[in-house]
Amino acid sequence: MTLPIIFIHRTDDAYLYYILRQAKLSNPDSDVILLGSESNAKYISNDTKHFMIDDYSEGASNFAKAYKHLSSNEYYYNLFCFQRWFVLRDFMRKHKIPECWVFDSDVMLYTNINKQEYRNFSYEFTWTTITTLKDIEDLCKLQQEYFSDPKLYEDLKIYTKETGHHLSNGDLLVSDMVTQRLFFERHLKGNRVHGIYSNSFFDNNLHLSFPGVEMLDDKKKIYLIDGTLCCKKTGSNQYYKLNSVHFTTTANKKFIERCYSPNTASKNKGAYFLDYKTNQWKQTTV
Repeated sequence: MTLPIIFIHRTDDAYLYYILRQAKLSNPDSDVILLGSESNAKYISNDTKHFMIDDYSEGASNFAKAYKHLSSNEYYYNLFCFQRWFVLRDFMRKHKIPECWVFDSDVMLYTNINKQEYRNFSYEFTWTTITTLKDIEDLCKLQQEYFSDPKLYEDLKIYTKETGHHLSNGDLLVSDMVTQRLFFERHLKGNRVHGIYSNSFFDNNLHLSFPGVEMLDDKKKIYLIDGTLCCKKTGSNQYYKLNSVHFTTTANKKFIERCYSPNTASKNKGAYFLDYKTNQWKQTTV
């Protein structure tokens, strides 16, 4: 069974061109869908699909009436991080999609996610998720309740503090990462995997060494070995294949094009690493 791959993105960002095509290259039998806006429809190709966020925004609009802003992020940005799950819910309902994969719009995908072994993948909070419509409906219900009920909202603030989502001065950062974590703990029980599969893994954040790999310039050191993107386990000669790379932060978006598979095809033999300072592949030994 092939599952659709869904990205949700409002703005006109050129890197979407590579994100969408990389997902389709890795998953030729899956529908690759962008829930977007008029401004980014131009990044769609003949084998990917575009739908307007505004056509699936009824639930998101209702949530906005209950939303309370408690974050250092800009108001509408933080609000939309919550609203996108309502957009996804309403889209899945309308098109009768029982299950799908959802990726942040700055995640490059290098594996076929329809492999059976990935079906027990855990929520990576907000950037890589296999989900059912039922799960998304329950997540949206949780978000709506915790912002609508004053008592539950106070509980949410306590939970936010307890889970470390705050600034050094103590100001709370109530984001959808918090509600996703709460949802995961309360609803998604059982044997689920947090992104590591034998000798491969899904990247959660380019700036984090998870699952214990070498770093370069405060980012994962990415190798290209015989055409395959890898990371090296710290203190060993073991390499993990990268199933995905999450190019977090605006500054890292410039590396997306460099890691697009057709742009690395000329280096399908030998070993290279991505030099972040020059944004070039440099030869190395392994």
